[in-house]
Amino acid sequence: MKKIIFLLTISLSLFFYACNNKSSKTKKENKQEEVIEISLNHAKEFKIEKHGDKTLVKIHKKGEDGVFDTFNLAKDKAKAKGIPNSIPVPCKRIVCLSSTQLSYFFALDDIDDIVAINSSRYLRHEGMKALVEAGKVKRIGKEGNFNLEMLAALDPDVIFVSPFKVGGFDVLRNLGIPLVPMAAYNEETPLGRAEWIKMLALFVGQEEKADSIFNGIESRYQNLKKIASNVEKRPTVFSGKMRSGSWYVPGGNSFYAHYFRDAGADYIIKDDMQGAYPVDFETIYSKASKCDFWRIIHPEKSGLSLKDLGEQDPRYMDFNAFQNKNVILCNIREKPYYEQAGMKPDVLLADYIHFFHPELLPEHKPYFYERLK
Repeated sequence: MKKIIFLLTISLSLFFYACNNKSSKTKKENKQEEVIEISLNHAKEFKIEKHGDKTLVKIHKKGEDGVFDTFNLAKDKAKAKGIPNSIPVPCKRIVCLSSTQLSYFFALDDIDDIVAINSSRYLRHEGMKALVEAGKVKRIGKEGNFNLEMLAALDPDVIFVSPFKVGGFDVLRNLGIPLVPMAAYNEETPLGRAEWIKMLALFVGQEEKADSIFNGIESRYQNLKKIASNVEKRPTVFSGKMRSGSWYVPGGNSFYAHYFRDAGADYIIKDDMQGAYPVDFETIYSKASKCDFWRIIHPEKSGLSLKDLGEQDPRYMDFNAFQNKNVILCNIREKPYYEQAGMKPDVLLADYIHFFHPELLPEHKPYFYERLK
């Protein structure tokens, strides 16, 4: 009998030990949540990580190497509570403070979740204009002059801001509304900018649609780039014009420079700068006077001619590109450049190829650019 009791005691001890060990192991496994980093093809300024049923979005901070703003996106509002920088998704009340941000929502065909925009003067999207005119989308002003009372009353889920603009964001931050920086402008390549649609899609629950849209853009862009890659002669090109006493040139490693190279042209600025910076007229003239093409993006009067451009500054007429009638203009008063260009890199590339190498795309009708007459 004693032997039987002893064996039962041993068996029960082993049973409880196994149960306790299994419970501890389960708790340990739950703590070690699987992390999956989503692969991006071109974008360098943000990362996406999947942590179980939560998504981490990491956006590179301007001017700080390896430092990111991190946002926790959770479909369960209860799980989002108490987590730093947590945002329940999908968001249904969104504020965009730059027209370039709108291009991603236009591409997703998702404008009904937007409740406010900035005071962009060149809004051309018919659907968005109708919502603004009906009062369903508010204009809340520009950086440093926001209508805070209106913004607080709208109670948005998230505000997308531009890290390249200054003024007013600290005031917005005090409202307790998540501010998500859109740093697509800092990408080196046109496809890098377009891939930001994958980041925006996370906030509105349209990840699969964003992947499909981007894959189509990437395929068309790469095909066009291949067409222009074997040209025998690469025409030279320069960009910009005088503004307030300076000529702003895109850096040699900017996405503008990538467009020119991918379209089979030779951009005259050869540095490693990504952004635009000012130079004086003499500097640009020494580099660009003999260039084949001159590219301009600027708000101009309708029907601007070469004669009109020459009257703005007689020195313009000394450029070879002016004399040979190779000035191409994107007039942002007439073209939806800022609200579409981010998601139409393939269309922009086709425009450039059409002018630089007309024999390669003889049937293409320019969408953003026109040659000045």
